[in-house]
Amino acid sequence: MRTVRGDEPPAADDAAWEALPKRERHRARRTRAAPQRARADAAGADEMQRAALPPALDDGLVVATSRGPCTVELDDGRLIAAVLPKALARDDRSAVAVGDRVRLARRAHGELVVREVLPRTSQLARPDPFDPRRRRVLAANLERAVAVASWRRPPLATGLLDRLLVALASGGVGAAIAVNKLDLAARGSAFEAELEALRPYRELGVPVFPCSATTGDGLAPLRAWIGGRLVAFVGHSGAGKSSLINALEPLVVAAVGEVARGAGRGRHTTTQPQIHRLADGTRIVDTPGVREFGLWQMSARELAAYFPEFEAHAARCRFNDCSHAHEPLCEVRSAAERGTISPARFATYLRILASLDPA
Repeated sequence: MRTVRGDEPPAADDAAWEALPKRERHRARRTRAAPQRARADAAGADEMQRAALPPALDDGLVVATSRGPCTVELDDGRLIAAVLPKALARDDRSAVAVGDRVRLARRAHGELVVREVLPRTSQLARPDPFDPRRRRVLAANLERAVAVASWRRPPLATGLLDRLLVALASGGVGAAIAVNKLDLAARGSAFEAELEALRPYRELGVPVFPCSATTGDGLAPLRAWIGGRLVAFVGHSGAGKSSLINALEPLVVAAVGEVARGAGRGRHTTTQPQIHRLADGTRIVDTPGVREFGLWQMSARELAAYFPEFEAHAARCRFNDCSHAHEPLCEVRSAAERGTISPARFATYLRILASLDPA
């Protein structure tokens, strides 16, 4: 009787297996063993590479990333280039991000290398736009974040603000809203009507800063809120994130672009997240502008938890696992219909819910 090895595919019977040409049997064994071998090889390579790195030297803060070396700011303020080992470079969209604290080492020939990425306290992540199955971390270890919108060019989009607030809350980041281009806003009663769209956020305790990078209006309270912290500016393309950074600190040069003509949509002027350091020690991550923002691997229950105004009403829903989308006697949906919950935010919730991966 033939002894069946663990890497051999099951045969209908021993005679059928023995009747196969030797090359066919070898190919079958190799095909079945390949995935296990690949996983073992990858794990072994990572372990060997870590063991081969020289002893750790300094810690630093990643302030910019690229397909090659990343830029690291040392504790004394110096900026240096450090190479990513292959184990990290394979997953450079999430393994290393701006804001990460890293431990560096120097190889024998003098090249600096990232030896270790230290544990994160928070992060802002989204699905990779080019491969939704992969996570892309835009920034790590954020202490606060500012969701930037504008009154005009492009017009205020509260749906995107809602998505950004959910993403930030899920990553453990406290957020505020800055509405730029106050100089372009309507005046009088029309302005009061536009302010009403921001009332739900104030009621939730989210700081809202109407401001203008052009005139400087409203920048003082925003500067005080972010002062001395590592913060991210994230928001709609063309809303003026880079312009706000330049207005907060004229010596910091961030790329600024024009709003595209026609549809009033912004152009991307920042192509990769990068950190700008202000004179008072504040570090701002300027992220690329977005027109939509996906959420990474979130369940319906988790999503509802990031709409805190739902909680009191959800306790009175007929079903404990109510999704608030279609179930009868849903108190959350009734509250949105009455206006007790913001209808606009509830509509955003339903759109996000419909976009979640059911798996």
